[in-house]
Amino acid sequence: MNSEQEWIDRLQKGDGSALAWLMDRYGTSIYRTAALLLKDRHLAEDISQEVFLKAYQKISQYKGQGSLQSWLTRIAVHLCRSRMRLASWKRLFIRDPIEQEIVGTDSNIEQMAEEQTLWNHLQRIPYSYREVIVLHYYQDLSIREIGEITGDKEGTVKSKLSRGRAMLKKELIRGGWENE
Repeated sequence: MNSEQEWIDRLQKGDGSALAWLMDRYGTSIYRTAALLLKDRHLAEDISQEVFLKAYQKISQYKGQGSLQSWLTRIAVHLCRSRMRLASWKRLFIRDPIEQEIVGTDSNIEQMAEEQTLWNHLQRIPYSYREVIVLHYYQDLSIREIGEITGDKEGTVKSKLSRGRAMLKKELIRGGWENE
């Protein structure tokens, strides 16, 4: 039995230290995914906590098919989608500017500026395309894994990824980025 399976068994038995292990191991990845999808660092923190709470409560539903990280990412994506639907209803009544911050800790200012610019342009494309771009390029998930997480067929994921890249490229060119 591998160590991850041992931790999963401990989680299923209600061991709180196993939850801490889960958060330490996957917390940064889940937070980054939520932040990139939601455009809001504070909301991403809330979603991340919610992901681990749901995972702890529903660990018995994890059947070992696919990686534990994919399962957690699926929970995060579903929570982000739910939050985005709720936010779209709220925007009908409340007009709030959304805080946009770069997710990262790199001390290289030039790289941070590029990441901030990319982040800003990424936020301008529709959520369904942003979702597959984030999962593919930031989470390094395969087309198949993205399809499992989003519930889309592989062809649909490929199509969204292609269209999303085209939209992002258009945004970047409009913003003054040149092909390097």
